[in-house]
Order: sequence, then C-alpha cells, then structure tokens
Amino acid sequence: MSADSIKPGLTRRAFTIGTGAALAAGTMNVPGALAQDFPSKPLKIIVPFKPGGRTDVVARLLSEKIQANGWLSQPMAVVNADGGAGANAVNLMQRDDPDGHTIVHWHHQMLIAIAMELGNFQLDDFKSIGYTGGGSPVWTVAADSPYQTLDDLIAYLKENPRGLVEAVGIGTIPHFVGAMLANAAGFETRYVTANSGADRLRMVLGGNADIALFAASEYLAQAEGLRPLVYFGKERLPDLPDLPTATELGYDVTWANPNWWLAPADTPDAHVEMLAAALEQAIADPEIVDYFTSNTLEAYWTPGAEAMEDARSTLEQLKGIAATIG
Repeated sequence: MSADSIKPGLTRRAFTIGTGAALAAGTMNVPGALAQDFPSKPLKIIVPFKPGGRTDVVARLLSEKIQANGWLSQPMAVVNADGGAGANAVNLMQRDDPDGHTIVHWHHQMLIAIAMELGNFQLDDFKSIGYTGGGSPVWTVAADSPYQTLDDLIAYLKENPRGLVEAVGIGTIPHFVGAMLANAAGFETRYVTANSGADRLRMVLGGNADIALFAASEYLAQAEGLRPLVYFGKERLPDLPDLPTATELGYDVTWANPNWWLAPADTPDAHVEMLAAALEQAIADPEIVDYFTSNTLEAYWTPGAEAMEDARSTLEQLKGIAATIG
C-alpha cells in the first residue's frame, strides 16, 4: 500500500469502461524506426515481492494485456526478487544492460526503504516510466472497540499517551501511515510487531492490538470483526461511502501507493516512451479497469516525469517521518 502520493495538480488520466479504448487509441505515436529497434528481445519485469500480492498481480495482468494486444513486439516475463528491502530486485536490475529490456514494478514502499536507509539504492538509480493506478488503506479497530470514530480514539490517546497498541511491521507502509496520522493529530500509540495483513488481523481480532491498517480490499474481504475509522484516499471510497477521509477530518494525510514502473537511470528516453505508451494503453483497457474497480483500486495513468516529481516530494515527507520514529 504514497504521504499524498497523488497531489493536487498531478496528472491522473483516469479510465472507465466505456472510454478506455478510445483514450488508448492515440497513444502509440513512436517513430517507426524506434519501434523496429526496441524491444529486440523479451522484456523482464522485476517485482521486489513474492508472487501473489497486488504488485505482482498487477505486473502480470498488464504485461499479459500488452503481449496479447501486440503493444510491444516482444513477450514480457515477471521475475520475483523479494528480500533486502528491495535491494535484491535493484541488484538484479543492475546486472542487465540499461536499455529498457529489464524494468521494475514497485510502489512507494521503495520510498520508505530509501527514507530509512534500508537499501543500497536511491531515486537517482531509476528513470520513471509512470504510475498505473493505485489504492488507499483504512485504519481500523475491533468491531467491539469503544471507539466509534477517529475523534474518539484520538481524544483517548491525547489523554492517555501510548495507551493503545498499534499492530505494524517496523519500516512498512502501516507503520509510516500510522505515524503520519499520529504526527498530524498529535498522539502516540505503542507498537506490537505484525509483519503481514494476516498477523495484524489476528492481533486485532484476538485482542492483542487495538489498531491496525489494512488495504481497503483486505478490509472489505474481512469486514466482520473490524470497524474502520478513517480512509486515507483523497476522496471517499465508493464501497465505503460513510467512511470519512483523514483530510475531511482535518488531517493532511493521504496515501495512494501507486503501481510504479521504473527503468534503470541510463535507459534511453525513446525506449522509456515506448514502455510508457504500452502501459498507458494497458491501464485503459476495460478488463483492467474492471479488475481495478473490483479490487477497490483506481485505474489511472500518470506520466513518468510527473510520477518522479511526486515521488521526490513524497520521499521528503517520509524522511521527516523516519526522523521522528528512528
């Protein structure tokens, strides 16, 4: 599961099932000579996580859509390289020539790793291809919790600092999103380690933690036994129309966690443009839009340069959070 990773003014070309094909039709305006030169061999998409998670699934869906429609002339293979806070994936990327045939599909956990100095990489190691949609999480308590609203919970914590337990994995998105809200609202929790959504769920339902963050899709799949207090999207989630956003409640905290496609920094711009054009078509495809909508995700395209500018801004915010929790 990005601090306001989609900010006002950031280009988000959103797609809906009746318009995706029309929007995509004029995308591929790459000179014919470049189309013949690239790609010249199969493409490798490195995912810094184990198979089965959102990042992996989205990489496979979009690469299959691109291949099925011939939007790139070579097949695309997803390679999973988890571990090392993303360093394993970066090292694998850097073994190949920086020509666009090896790229990475990540999200803003990468920025957290940089903010916490967990990996041997920086933003300057990459050239941004673009964002293909994303999704936001919810902050929850147990269904039988005495806290009916976020204001109730914050009022208690201000009177009882560290009086509630938050289930997080240190250095993960739940850790940082909770810390961003705590800093904005002026409260403190105490942490219990929970490195996966399943761990967080087990701890809250078992009474070993009071608070946990979940992807909206995780919450909706589980809903029973949990009460959501706030949503971290820019706007309310249609599937949870009564759940307010943090912004509505007066806290400047949002997290969109976009699907981010990256190439090595020295990749030729023309090759990045071809990759971007194919991805923009893929995220506009009605079947892809339907998948995103069905999984409480937003389907949109943000061009590479704007995505990188947004990521740099987000990284500075995350560094500030890292300083307060380090």
